[in-house]
Order: sequence, then structure tokens, then C-alpha cells
Amino acid sequence: MECDGSMATLRVVGGRRLKGVVEVSGSKNAALALLPAALLCRGQVSFYRVPEIIDVHILLEIIKTLGVEVLFENETVRLDTTQLTPRPLPNGSVAQIRASIYLAGVLLTQFGEVTIGLPGGCPLNRQVDFHLDAFQRMGAKVWLEGEIIRAICPSGKLCGAVIELDPRWRSVGTTVNVMLAASLADGVTVIKNAAMEPEVVACARYLKAMGAKISGEGTPVVKIEGVKRLSPTDWTVIPDRMEAGTYLLAGAITNGEVTVTGVPPEWLRPFLQKLVEAGANVEVDDDKITVSMDGRPRPIAVVTEPFPGFPTDLQPPMGAFLAKCDGVSLIVETIHRDRLLYWEELQKLGAKARVEIAENPKRLPCLAWVYGVPELHNSEVTAPDLRAGAALLLAGLSAEGETLIHQAEKIQRGYAHIVEKLSSLGAEVDMLTEEPERVSGHVGAKFGY
Repeated sequence: MECDGSMATLRVVGGRRLKGVVEVSGSKNAALALLPAALLCRGQVSFYRVPEIIDVHILLEIIKTLGVEVLFENETVRLDTTQLTPRPLPNGSVAQIRASIYLAGVLLTQFGEVTIGLPGGCPLNRQVDFHLDAFQRMGAKVWLEGEIIRAICPSGKLCGAVIELDPRWRSVGTTVNVMLAASLADGVTVIKNAAMEPEVVACARYLKAMGAKISGEGTPVVKIEGVKRLSPTDWTVIPDRMEAGTYLLAGAITNGEVTVTGVPPEWLRPFLQKLVEAGANVEVDDDKITVSMDGRPRPIAVVTEPFPGFPTDLQPPMGAFLAKCDGVSLIVETIHRDRLLYWEELQKLGAKARVEIAENPKRLPCLAWVYGVPELHNSEVTAPDLRAGAALLLAGLSAEGETLIHQAEKIQRGYAHIVEKLSSLGAEVDMLTEEPERVSGHVGAKFGY
């Protein structure tokens, strides 16, 4: 099976109360930023607690085409970047994941030019304009030719600049890409309205451990002073707060009790506050969160915001939970226009909602009035994207009978070992096609294998 995953169907038999403990895997969004960051140095690098998900496999396959030796096993990625060679990266694997855009910043800042296909991933109308505008402000000339991005630095190097992002979205991807590019650029770069997500902070701290001069990470203003070189550094990926939130909702929607370990509760504070508001019992410890539920949720209002607000990635799973609320809930999506499209599929399971999505793709917010129902029923549905797939999975766990979720490989893009983890909580779930194979690249005897 190719590393991007074949068409998969997830079979879910609902009606069981989930109970148990889940150890959270490494963060998808952090890992997809850290792996490109390692290409800014030459040598051998190891990453630990890397989630075994489709997006990571695809990114590593792309990295291999640049002459990097790769080994991925047991949640450990080992890279040897000694022979890193810039090559055009047309569409193909590049078009399958959003994080491929980070390679543009990494290659442009080192080699003065890059040719790369438009990134892919979830079809949520995420624009690359912010990234390209930032490169232009740093002195690059950029062309978009069909599905191909071409950029060149006339002076041979990117230069420091002031990059002001839209405060409504505080783009995570652009913040990361600018940090990557600015770390080896000439001069000082300042990012205003920078994203403050833990995954962004993790990337900044890794770059600093490599020798980058970065300050202000985790605040709206990040300053990067370019340096001549970075050094190989091993690193452990932070835990995935989105995975943690999804499993906590799995406990709540099935009237069970689920504990997740390894995630700082402060990373999920607005999310946990909404669970309490909806009637769930939430207990927190230093790196442990337990959620239990008895009965239907109370109706609430949820508004997505950049960190530290309610995360857009947990809005669809929360929507599935609120589908059984005792009243009318309101969801306001302010980040991604198409993030509410999962309701078309969720309604096949008996959920009821009125959704307003503006025709203008630049208009936000989008709204969903959720009319809670006592019970959901089984059906066949199709996952539109990663988080929508998670929402359908949660609904299927709550519904009586057997639910089939087609295109479930989209769920595998962000949730490692999801069948095993849910089964350990008492769920009856099966993936009807094989899991994606792991990347087979080897780095040879240099690493002592």
C-alpha cells in the first residue's frame, strides 16, 4: 500500500460506553513542522514520539527525494541530511499534504530558489497567499504558474523583514514558514500577529536548540535574527492536544469515562470549559485529564478562535457531541469557511442542524444552529476531511447499530493507531482495509543499525 493510504472504510458498532486511559501520541501539527526544520542543518538528527500517521509518511517520502536518508520505526524518525540536494518538487506527494509548503521556506532560505507544487491536505480553502507574500517581503520574487510555485532570491539570500499577519487568523502555517526561512536569512525578521499555538512554540524552541536566534515565541510578536548555520539536534515531539480532545469527547458522547495522559490541561482550557458548560465532569492533573458524562449535553455556544481560544480542529468533534444536546446549540466557525461541511454527512446519522456558509470564500464567520436529538442512528457516511471524519466516528460510537465511514484514510491522516486505542476503551471498530505501510528508507550503518 502506498504511504498516502488507499481507500479505507471504518466499521463502527455504536452504543457502548467507553472507559479507560489513552496515552496521547505525538502532535501531528508539531511533527509536520519539525521534520522540515531539520533540513536547515547538515548531519544526523533523531525525532522521538513521532506519530505514525499518513501525513508524516508522505512528508518523509518527499524529504527522501531531496537526498535525505530516512528511517522511521517505533515512533522514531532518523534523518541524515548530509546529502541534501535541492530539486524541483512538482505535484504528486507534495499535493497530498498541507505541510509540504514548509519545504518552500526551508529550500528558499538555503539555496536562493525553489520550485514546488501547491500543497494539499484537507480541502478547506486554505490559501498559500500568506506564505508567498511573506517570501516577497523577504526579498524573493515569486510566481504562481498553474499548480507550481516558483521563487528566487535575486540577491541569493532572503533578507529580514517585518511580516504582519491578519490578526483574525494568526496563521499557524505562515508563522512557522517565516520562522524557518528567517532563521538563516540575512538580518532581522519580525512577525506581527504571530500564531501562539503550542505547536508553533515547539518549532521555535527546536530551532533555538539548533542555534537559531528567536525571541517572543508564544506571544503575538516573534523576532528572528538570522544566523549563518544551524546544528543537528535531536528532539521529542510534543503531545497532540487535538487527539486528546477527540478521545475525551469519545468518552463524553458515549456517556462513559475517558482519561488522556501526557497533555498539559492548559493547552485545552477553552475546550474543557465548554465541556463543563455542557454538563460533563472534568478532572485535571498535571498531565492527565479525565472526562465523564451522564445524560445528554446542555446546549452551549462555541466560537472558534486562534490559540488560546477554542481550536478549530476540535470544532467538528464538538459538533458531533452537541448533536445530542438537550436544546439548541450554536457553533460559530471563524477560521476555516468549509469547516462546517461535515453536517451534510452527520445528518445521515440523524443529527439536525441549520448551517450558513457564505458564498464568498473570504467571508467569515460561518454558523451552525444545532437542534439536539435524543439519539443518533447508524448509517453509511463519507469523511470529507480529517476532523470531519473524527466527528463522524464519534457520532458512530454514540449511534445504535453498525455505521460505515468511507474514505476513513482521511482519519488516519491525523490519528495514530486509532482502531487500537478505541478498542482499548471498549469500542467495537474495525478498519476494513490495511493500514498504510511505514516508510522503508534506511540511513545505513551510520546510526548503528
